[in-house]
Amino acid sequence: MHITADYRVYSLSDTAIAIDWGNIIDEAINHRVQTLFHCFQLQKKDFIRDVIPAYSSITIVYNPVALWKQGIENIDDFVRNYIATVVAHCTNMPEVEQPLVRIPVCYDATVAPDLMAFCESKNITVENLIELHSSEIYRVFMLGFLPGFAYMGTVKESLAMPRKTIPAKQVAAGSVGIAGRQTGIYPFASPGGWHIIGQTPEALFQQNRQQPALLQPGNRVQFVPIDVKTYYSLKQNTHLCQ
Repeated sequence: MHITADYRVYSLSDTAIAIDWGNIIDEAINHRVQTLFHCFQLQKKDFIRDVIPAYSSITIVYNPVALWKQGIENIDDFVRNYIATVVAHCTNMPEVEQPLVRIPVCYDATVAPDLMAFCESKNITVENLIELHSSEIYRVFMLGFLPGFAYMGTVKESLAMPRKTIPAKQVAAGSVGIAGRQTGIYPFASPGGWHIIGQTPEALFQQNRQQPALLQPGNRVQFVPIDVKTYYSLKQNTHLCQ
């Protein structure tokens, strides 16, 4: 089966073209994006500077000067034709189920500043939240915002919450949050607008690891509830290993 044609192609600038399936969170579309990302990587064209996959789009960044030096006159048409050729011949690979990545999370108000307000707004108990959030297996749709920040979904409708109107000036590294029907973990301390409902002692990004980012697009993730004592014990061990 080939990549289906329910997408549009448009220029983002004079050095980038996007292939876009629409503003949607959908596992099948995200799989198409990842398949196409793989196909472009296999091409290894000198004029391609970067290929950037997202939830439901992929951006091709190219070097127009390199094409101009090759005598290409209509660079935009050339790149669009190249993209169309790759898409036409890129077979949608069957998705292989990846191992489940289990991440420990402490759902406690002492490490989760938005936990109580979140539960109050949803009219649920902390126990209900823990059950709902940790029982789901999430897909990593993309990485972005910060190195190793994995956008995961989809959160149960009963836990969906718009981003904060006023972002927090500082969100601690390891914070587990919800925004819309997404959940994610802050790899580093940063400003942020997600509702923080927990903390993990896991290091989401370490430069000295063979694969610096713990999570990758397509990964399956489940959160495992832990108590405060276990959280601090694991966090101490993580610091010792760094």
